[in-house]
Amino acid sequence: MMIIKVKNNEHAFTIPVPYALLRMGSGILTMDVFRRKMRGWLIRNEGHADGHSSRIDESELGLISRNFGLELVLSIVENRSTKQAIKQLIKELQRCRGTILVDVRSHDGTEVLIKL
Repeated sequence: MMIIKVKNNEHAFTIPVPYALLRMGSGILTMDVFRRKMRGWLIRNEGHADGHSSRIDESELGLISRNFGLELVLSIVENRSTKQAIKQLIKELQRCRGTILVDVRSHDGTEVLIKL
């Protein structure tokens, strides 16, 4: 089980994430239906980014970078070997119990810990 701990000056909480939930999430991400939906969202959002002016303002730049991120995720998910690689990754994560993946402390007192 993956444990995610987030703590700041006001609140602290722990989120346990079972490996079964990770496997289910990876299965959803690699489903054909989900990929088609993501592609539809991407196409719909690209229609809003096309303006009449040749100058790009900050909101359009954010939209372009977000669309690039979606395209990158889609290209990774659409690869046939991705589903098998994600399954293998989760299996390996199960073997590495106790490993700390992320341990970050910011200047404002926020702490994030992700532990296997």
